[in-house]
Amino acid sequence: MWGPFGPAEPGLTHERREEVVAIALVQPVRRDRLYQGIVSQIEGLLERGELKPGDQLPPERQLAEQLTVSRASVREALRSLELLGIVETRAGGGTFVRRAQPDDLARPLTSLIARGHTIADVIDLRGLIEPAVAERAAQNITAEEIAELREILAAQEGKVSAGVPYGEEDTRFHEVIGTAARNELLVTVLGVIWDVLRSSREEWLLTEKRAHASLEAHRRILAALERHDGATARAAAADHIRAVGEGILRLISEEGTSARRPQTTVEVKGA
Repeated sequence: MWGPFGPAEPGLTHERREEVVAIALVQPVRRDRLYQGIVSQIEGLLERGELKPGDQLPPERQLAEQLTVSRASVREALRSLELLGIVETRAGGGTFVRRAQPDDLARPLTSLIARGHTIADVIDLRGLIEPAVAERAAQNITAEEIAELREILAAQEGKVSAGVPYGEEDTRFHEVIGTAARNELLVTVLGVIWDVLRSSREEWLLTEKRAHASLEAHRRILAALERHDGATARAAAADHIRAVGEGILRLISEEGTSARRPQTTVEVKGA
């Protein structure tokens, strides 16, 4: 059998999707930083769909011959691809193109948001995504998930009445709604947003007035989900997220103003 890497390794059958995929269309690699050239070519094959998740790469020896490089360069390239999460090596079974997981997005997205964007950007992104998630959840949510939301809300009510922090219940409430939307990628993106905003949200929710406002917003969202009313769920979520976002930004602004305010000194004269 032929494929993008030339003839496939003998002895393998088509019974497994995890068959060795040949690499034709691959050019000899320049001698400077050889492994990077190998990585780039394999990434190109993935982008063009000539390599797919579950495909097995040829053995080191065959790859080295095809690319006219040393086996050491091939090993270095495969290690780099594994660190990037593109391939995985299975004990005694070769190297395979890895199936992407939603969590693969979390670390680079967290880094990107933390380094390159303001809290206002993150809040704006949440306001764009989460109401749509609530609307989708209203269509798909199960009786079991509604029951879980009721339990979370009851626990939140108890903590608000007792005047104790309820950040865990607040986060879990939104996580269950995210899961009910049936899109793992959305849940991952929202998880990153929640983590970035966690400390600011928890600080904003400390006062009794804000705690009761959050509780009432959750009740409205849950009521819409119970009726499978997507439009109302979306509107209730948008109102809630807008109020929390505006509150967080106001809190940050007040803290900045307080930090910049000159300290008043009082001169105490001796008797």
